[in-house]
Amino acid sequence: MRHFVLTAGFAVALVTCHLSAQSIPPYVPANPLLESRSALYSQPFVQPSPGWHWRWLTDYYNAVETATSPDAARSTTFDAEVLQSDLWLTHDLSRHVFVLGNVAVRGGYDGFLDAFLIWYHHFIGLAVPARDELPHDTFQWHTEFPDTIVDRSAPGTFLGDVRAGIGVRFGRAQLVASATLPTATSKDGWVRHVIGTSLALTAEPIRSNRVIVDASISGGYTPTQGGLAPYQKSWFGSAMLATRWRFAGQQAVYGTLWAQSSNWQQTGFVDVDDAEVIGDFGFLLHVAKHWPELQLGLTEDMVPKGPAMDIGFAIGLRW
Repeated sequence: MRHFVLTAGFAVALVTCHLSAQSIPPYVPANPLLESRSALYSQPFVQPSPGWHWRWLTDYYNAVETATSPDAARSTTFDAEVLQSDLWLTHDLSRHVFVLGNVAVRGGYDGFLDAFLIWYHHFIGLAVPARDELPHDTFQWHTEFPDTIVDRSAPGTFLGDVRAGIGVRFGRAQLVASATLPTATSKDGWVRHVIGTSLALTAEPIRSNRVIVDASISGGYTPTQGGLAPYQKSWFGSAMLATRWRFAGQQAVYGTLWAQSSNWQQTGFVDVDDAEVIGDFGFLLHVAKHWPELQLGLTEDMVPKGPAMDIGFAIGLRW
């Protein structure tokens, strides 16, 4: 979280804009097993609005994933704290066409939240055995593939892949094509090293003064690469259902349910080869008139059922 202030200051220094229409925040998977393969992400409907509009969003996750192969001969462990910070911009070229961009900062660390989360899980009666058993605040990423063993070290903070895209609105729907460029400055396991593509069709079946509901399906392609190419998939699909409810004045809550196809195959670990379902939810608050909208949220892995990206804390601003 020490990177929040630096990233926020950078965003504030870049722009000063009027607030755009009410919208639902995008969601980008933070799990490096997804982030290092697919370029898919949750893209809610972008309302027509003149000028440049900016959103800064940072998520900080405590992650713990452990799994064994069906014959119990091999294991995988991912124990880390993960930073995901994104600066988004959108700009209308006309009422029907817009462009978007995203500059990403990523990180992986030993962390500092383990003791608190162990207490929290026991307090609510939802123990996470892997969190109890693994060393506290110690980075581990160890995977025993069928033909090789991979041990990775904590990458620290690094620049992620830059995204650029164009969207076309037609009625209460939009089609957004985007690509991520291999600008990341980290090692294997955290980044793609190749261009990733995404095509997202989003509809807005409900939009009223208080309630917005968006639904989306996405598809994308990222070439396989590196020594783990035999275990990588290259075609991906996802679906999103998201809502925003203005419950008082300009104060609102939001929620996004995000499902994504598997990014990996034949690793022998069910939790790695399976699809993933994620819940992202929280508050969208106007603290004062003419201030940017403040986002405060939580993210939780819902599927696979085993230990995963335990919990993520989100903070963001929208101009």
